[in-house]
Amino acid sequence: MKKSFAVVGLGRFGTNVALTLMESGAQVLAIDSDPECVKRISSRVTCAVTVNVCETESLKEAGLENMDGVVVAMGDNLEASAMTIITAKELGVPYILAKSNNDEAAKILSKIGADKVIYPEKDAGINVARKLLCSNFLEFFEISDNVNVAEISVRPEWVGKTLKELDFRRSYNMNIILVKEDGRSIEHITPELQLKESYRLLVTISNEGLKRMMQ
Repeated sequence: MKKSFAVVGLGRFGTNVALTLMESGAQVLAIDSDPECVKRISSRVTCAVTVNVCETESLKEAGLENMDGVVVAMGDNLEASAMTIITAKELGVPYILAKSNNDEAAKILSKIGADKVIYPEKDAGINVARKLLCSNFLEFFEISDNVNVAEISVRPEWVGKTLKELDFRRSYNMNIILVKEDGRSIEHITPELQLKESYRLLVTISNEGLKRMMQ
């Protein structure tokens, strides 16, 4: 069964989230108070509606209660964000993700019910810095306050050594999820697997492990 999400706020961030969810096979309800924003996306999502996001009843009538999750994408409008989160909580939406532009607003949104608050520009800046500091990072994203998922290339000093010898868990507080070569997964990952320069590693790594990797 397809999952369904509501994206409230159709600026650049909200629009990209809505379209990506659609491309991934989800059902998407796109909501904004600006008819032009709604019109631009209406043919590309499951449903798009113009709603006064500061009115509880209007949000309820839009159909939030049927959603598996709600993305509150109005980082520059704290009042509208707060109202949407409160309404979604009242309707029993199981997961609410909110965008924020600053720490103070993030604290408020978390306290009133957002399960996760993100800072797109801040997060992007952090990711760029980490990739610059640790050149073998290919992709990187945070999944909790202290756990990150990354795709990394094999460092020259790792080539020819086994996973047992490298002991990533002890050295970097890092766990191997997947090993790929030329886009294909390597089956039967064992402690005796010798790393090649062509391998790509999908890993989970703690913030402390990141610091060690960057040293």
